Amino acid sequence: MFTKILQAECIKLKRKWLRFLLFLGPAGVIGLTLVDYSVRYEYLTQQNPNVWEGLLQELNITLPIAFLLGGTILAHIEYHRSSWKQLLSLPVSRLSVYTAKFVVVMFMLLIASAVLLIGIIGLGWWLGFGLPPSWKTLFVYTFYPFFSAIPFVAIQIWLSMLFKNQSRSLALGIVMSVAMSGMRELPSWFFWQWPMLVFSDYRNTYMITGVIIGVFLYAAGALHFIKKDVA
Repeated sequence: MFTKILQAECIKLKRKWLRFLLFLGPAGVIGLTLVDYSVRYEYLTQQNPNVWEGLLQELNITLPIAFLLGGTILAHIEYHRSSWKQLLSLPVSRLSVYTAKFVVVMFMLLIASAVLLIGIIGLGWWLGFGLPPSWKTLFVYTFYPFFSAIPFVAIQIWLSMLFKNQSRSLALGIVMSVAMSGMRELPSWFFWQWPMLVFSDYRNTYMITGVIIGVFLYAAGALHFIKKDVA
């Protein structure tokens, strides 16, 4: 039964505007970085002799925010399509419904990460940097923010179920996503910070902790969803 629910959720991925949304985040990150290099190419390339390292540092400015914003928007798509009530009207378990939503949102963010990876390679080639010297570092910059953002996305999915007025939870997610860019002095345990902190020396710690805390928050949200009436 869970497979059928998951298939029903994945049907939404075939809609053109959702496919566009998957490319919008990576395109925004790449586009802003391209504009930055178009204006300050000589300055940026002189700042760091390792041009690929400098490029990844520039991407670090917008990339974490893009993941948080993308997770916020995707977490609320389901509600606007009344998927909660439609699926719960079927003879399915609430746990299966909640899990399917969580899996689909995570899958969409993972696709966006893969698109971003390709985009960064293309950007480096366009700027004349050639291929990245370290594929491991490139993987860290594109996929570690995804893993570290799981707690934040899990919270947003939980909030999409808690609030009747979705504008509140959506606004909260957007505000927190944007605010994190200017609040990097917050304690490291504040998991909204983790997509930014995965570029530090303790990147593996924040990535692994993000997965663990994300699974815990998913479980807490699922348990609440099972017991709560959905408005």
